[in-house]
Amino acid sequence: MKRIYWASRHAPLISQIKELKRIFNDDVELVIDPKPFSSAKELAERYRNSGCSDIIVVAPLSVIQHLIDDEGIHPLWAEMEQVNDKSLSEVTVNGRYYRFVKFKRVKAVRLELEDL
Repeated sequence: MKRIYWASRHAPLISQIKELKRIFNDDVELVIDPKPFSSAKELAERYRNSGCSDIIVVAPLSVIQHLIDDEGIHPLWAEMEQVNDKSLSEVTVNGRYYRFVKFKRVKAVRLELEDL
């Protein structure tokens, strides 16, 4: 059984659950934690205490970077695509329509800049 810690105030979409089941051969249990967290360290502690083997987190990139760099945790990322047609969307955020595309593992967070 693959136990995945879901850290988001948003419940997983049906398409996301189906994709996790496809990836992990239907052997998935989601541990959903909608409670806010104050830091990446607190989130990492809650994840480790959950007994889960993976984490999906919806958080600012700075939090995800701390999870990777300071806690050694590489979360799964739900890639979403903005769509113009409401009938194609699965979720609406601030008047914008999105649909789930796929999951990826976050390996690093970096900002690459170029002088003007």
